[in-house]
Amino acid sequence: MAEPVTVFVKPGDPASEATLRYLDQRGVAYTKRDVLTDPSATAILFGRLGRVTVPVVQIGDRLLVGHDPVQLARFLPTEGSDEPGVSFGATVRGVTAEIAAKKGLPATYGVEVGAVKQGSPAEEAGIQPGDVITAIGAYTLNGGADQFRKAVSLRRPGDTMALTVWRDGDSIETVVSFPAPVEAREQPAAG
Repeated sequence: MAEPVTVFVKPGDPASEATLRYLDQRGVAYTKRDVLTDPSATAILFGRLGRVTVPVVQIGDRLLVGHDPVQLARFLPTEGSDEPGVSFGATVRGVTAEIAAKKGLPATYGVEVGAVKQGSPAEEAGIQPGDVITAIGAYTLNGGADQFRKAVSLRRPGDTMALTVWRDGDSIETVVSFPAPVEAREQPAAG
């Protein structure tokens, strides 16, 4: 049984709207609480956080403050989806202090890329073995390989994922596109 999801929002707040859009796109069932019209919502936030801020996503007892797709991807309940998943097409492992030092990273974070499958979304985006993926969108990758795999698992065919890659002392921005499965594309008529 999935833990209940409650979202504390304020109408007109861009971060609140972004969080609700994120949840809607992924088909997550949630209860919306408006901090302007619901005094008990304000009391809950003040009691738990010592302040009222939005958006806040409550998953079971955990509170995620602010619009943070990486944390949402990590902690949201995943229902058995009948939608096909996507594949990144490369192996990854968490960066250790030793790898960070060897690669010249300023801190220990990100995932190091291993083998890259030919023709995969990773290869199409220019990802190479030895690269270190340091961020997904605007969010630093601090949760290692599990966090990265979870973020990929929440993508669907047709989605994209912006990545920051550390290669030879430089940060490179790239976008990985997850194509629709071959069966879903137009097939030429056999003749």
